[in-house]
Amino acid sequence: MLVFRFSRISGRFEIKGVSGMQERPRTSFRPPVDISFSNRVFTVKVDLPGVDPDDVSIEVGESELVIAGSVPSGNPAGPCRLMERPSGAFMRRLNFPGRITADKVEASLTDGVLTIRVPAPDLTRDPTTIEIRIEGAD
Repeated sequence: MLVFRFSRISGRFEIKGVSGMQERPRTSFRPPVDISFSNRVFTVKVDLPGVDPDDVSIEVGESELVIAGSVPSGNPAGPCRLMERPSGAFMRRLNFPGRITADKVEASLTDGVLTIRVPAPDLTRDPTTIEIRIEGAD
C-alpha cells in the first residue's frame, strides 16, 4: 500500500513509501466524508478542521484508500460544559471499484477540508471466454 504524506517543500501530498495496512485504533472516530463522481474522477472530501497536514496520512491499496491521522483537542479557557467536536485519532477506509492507480491520486487540505481526487479505474475490457471441459466423457 502506498503512503502519501504532506510535503512542506512542495505544499502537496506526495508518495512517501509503502506501508502495511493499519488497523483502526479503538479510541478513533470517523470524520464525515462526501464522495462524488464526475468526469471519471471520484472526489472525496473529509472535514478535518484544525488538522495539520503533517498529522494526516493517506494510504492507497489496490482498491481502497485509508485516511488516518489525529485531530488536536481543543483547549477550553475554563471548565468545559459541553464537548461535541471530536478529537484524537481518526481513520476512514474507503473501497473503490477496480484497481486504483496510486500515482494519479491527488490530495490537498484547504480551510479544514481534505480533498482527494481518485481517477476512476478502467473497468472496460474485452470479455474472456472460458472453455468448459467435461470430465469422464469419451
